[in-house]
Amino acid sequence: MLFLYNVVILLISPVLLVYFLVRLWIRGFDLRAVRERFGFLPGLPDAEGGRLWLHAVSVGEVGVAAVLVPALLKKKPGLRIVLSTVTPTGRNEAGKISGLEQLIYLPLDFPLIIRSALKRIRPSMITLIETEIWPNLVAEAARQDIPVSIVNGRLSERSYHKYKRFQFFFSSLLKRFTDVLARGERDAERFLDLGATSVRVSGNVKYDTPAPPKESPHLAYGLGACRHVIVAGSTHPGEEKLIGEVLVSVDRKMPGVGLLLAPRHLERVAQVEADLQDAGISPVRWSQVKDKDGEHQAVILDVMGELADAYGCAAMAIIGGSFIPHGGQNPIEAARWAVPCLCGPHMENFAEVTCEMVKQGGAIQLSGRENLETAVMKWLNDPELRNLAGEAARRVVQNNRGASERTAEYIVQVLAGSDKGAA
Repeated sequence: MLFLYNVVILLISPVLLVYFLVRLWIRGFDLRAVRERFGFLPGLPDAEGGRLWLHAVSVGEVGVAAVLVPALLKKKPGLRIVLSTVTPTGRNEAGKISGLEQLIYLPLDFPLIIRSALKRIRPSMITLIETEIWPNLVAEAARQDIPVSIVNGRLSERSYHKYKRFQFFFSSLLKRFTDVLARGERDAERFLDLGATSVRVSGNVKYDTPAPPKESPHLAYGLGACRHVIVAGSTHPGEEKLIGEVLVSVDRKMPGVGLLLAPRHLERVAQVEADLQDAGISPVRWSQVKDKDGEHQAVILDVMGELADAYGCAAMAIIGGSFIPHGGQNPIEAARWAVPCLCGPHMENFAEVTCEMVKQGGAIQLSGRENLETAVMKWLNDPELRNLAGEAARRVVQNNRGASERTAEYIVQVLAGSDKGAA
């Protein structure tokens, strides 16, 4: 199966190369990215305390790494950590993590490139965050007796069915993993069904994101004149107009409600502006008004890395990616501020989190513009009910902490065994 995979990628490599170069051109040509993607990495020295290659594809997974790296270095101060990402936004966020030996773009999954990367990085262990399965990386590491594990492993229902179609391939690949540490029971069951042989439930590391200050900082974002602020986080195409229409209708009934909307992908900002304008709103970009005086009703948060703190100014949060068939974004970032969440019907990526938050009263899951408007008005009209919902959301986060400690302990134990094997 691996041979066939490599034949296929070799045959389509010209197309992949053009696609890769076009994406680089669109995002701004970066020679460093080209070199690293093709495996031209600086050679690293021996690491007496061990070296972990930690891979986080983009912003969400980097958030897990940001929690995990300090926990690892606390348990094993001499550990060297190389962190790889795929997206520029993920790399930008990863640059904020202290204690890394090296930060790189993930080399392309071609046999020669992967062998070159392993020779230069010389990892004692490879850990993939969530569900990043690269066949040649996994297979070559296994051939070199380098343990490879998945941590914070997740498989939504949709992803599971996609992998299931190619189980004849992924089953043999998953057997090469030392272990899979799954976020929850359903994730663990899906990994086992696909062919993983060693799976355990460790919990969701995202619950261990450091708690915010007890007092929310002043984060008005140009919305200081608004009595209430709704933060719509990580929205996707088709959701901005829906949210805009709800805000217009709510404003007629209760003036003074503001919107801070953070699109998932910043290259869509112009389209987001147009969709909100179609809904009857005149938004401004935060990057253009943050140093100026002004009071606005709707602000587009068009900068990276601020959404997690921006939830601190919210009366309630609308979770993006959930009103379209995408799978939903992370509600934990809002819940840690005691901000109640409104989610659409598509929260498959965070199904267990959402289910518990709904059960405890910290979130409402719904569909359609009218139902969203009704839920917004319900919490706006009843501050006590809204505050109780927010506290319920925060309790869900507090009650599920501890995954980073368990995951770090597991990695340290595997590294210890790897060191003995090398000796």
